[in-house]
Amino acid sequence: MMCAYRNQQADTHTMGIYTRYLKRGDMEREVRNLGMGIIDYVALTTQMGPPWHLIPEFMSQVKDTNIAIRYFWDRGRKVERREYATPVGTVYADVTQDLGDGSEHISHYYLQSPEDYRTMKYIVENASIVSNEALCLSRRDNLGEDGVVIGRVDRTPYQKLLLELCGGEQFLMDLYDDPEPIEELMEAMMRRLDEEMRMAMDSKIEVIWMPENVTCDMTPPHMMKKYHLDAYQRYGKWAREAGKVVVAHFDGKVKPLKDMLNQSGLSGLESLSNPDIGGDSTYEELCEMFPNMALLPNFPANLAMESEAEICAYIRYLKQTADRYGRTLMLQVSEDLPAQSYRRCLPIIARAMQE
Repeated sequence: MMCAYRNQQADTHTMGIYTRYLKRGDMEREVRNLGMGIIDYVALTTQMGPPWHLIPEFMSQVKDTNIAIRYFWDRGRKVERREYATPVGTVYADVTQDLGDGSEHISHYYLQSPEDYRTMKYIVENASIVSNEALCLSRRDNLGEDGVVIGRVDRTPYQKLLLELCGGEQFLMDLYDDPEPIEELMEAMMRRLDEEMRMAMDSKIEVIWMPENVTCDMTPPHMMKKYHLDAYQRYGKWAREAGKVVVAHFDGKVKPLKDMLNQSGLSGLESLSNPDIGGDSTYEELCEMFPNMALLPNFPANLAMESEAEICAYIRYLKQTADRYGRTLMLQVSEDLPAQSYRRCLPIIARAMQE
C-alpha cells in the first residue's frame, strides 16, 4: 500500500478499503485474510470551520461562539440542525444521514447570503486549530500491518464552500455575481489551511490526504488555476521537503485539468472513477495522462451489481494495465457500494486481486 502511495514498484498489487465501508463480521475477516488492507483516515488537526462530520477530532473551539445541535423530523427523516451563534451573526446547516454506510447529506447549507459569508469568516478566523497527531499515531500503532493511517486535512476553500458550507448552485452564482465577500472568506480559509498543512508536515504521518472530490464539471480549468493550483504547488513542495506524500481525492472528470494537475506537485490522485460512474478516463488513459503521479483507482460501484466473471475481467484489466505501465496498483473501495451487493462483491474483488 505504501509503495502505491509513493508511486514505487512492489512485487504484488494490492487493495484497500476506507475503514468506514468495512463492516465487522465474517465477510470482513474473509477479505482481510485475502489481503484487503484498511485505509483509515484520521484528521491530523481540528478543522478551520464547521466540519463535515461532527466528531471530536474534527471540531475546533470557536471564540465566543455557541454551537448547538438539535433534531427534528421532516417527511419521515430525522434531520440534524447544526447552529453556530457568533457575535456577528448565526448560521446553521440541516443534515440527514443514511442508514448503513452513514453518508451525510446537507439539505440546508450554512451560507445563504453575503451576511452569512461574513459570519463564516468570523468562525474561520477565530477557530482554535489544534494537532491530533497523538490520536493519529495511536490509530497507526493499533492498526499495525493491517493497513495505512492517512492524515486528513481540510478541503481547499473552493471545494469546502462548494461541498460543505454553501452548495454548488448558491456558491457558483454568488462567486460570479458578487465575489468580494466570498473571496475575502476564501483568503481567510486559505490562511488557516496553511496552518493545518504546516502541522501535518511536522507530524510523523507519512501520507497527507486532501478529500477534494474534484470534478471539472464544477471546477473548470480557469477555476482550478485561480483557486487551487498555487495551494497544490505549495503543499506539494512542503511534502517533498518533509519526505511525505500528499494525495487528493479526485472522483470526477479530470481530462481538462490534466496539464495543471501535472504541474500541481501533488504526489497522487485517489478514488479516480470510471467514465460510467462520473469520471471521464479509463485507468489506461489515466496512466498515460499522469505518468509521474500515484494513481489509486476506485472500484466502480455499478460493477458490484454485475456477474463475478465481469468483476474479475475488470480487475484483470487493471492489473495488466498496471504491469504494462510499471505501476503498483492499489484498487480502492473508496465510495459507497450498493448495500444489496456488498457481501457478495467484496470477496470476489479480494479473490480476483489474489489471482
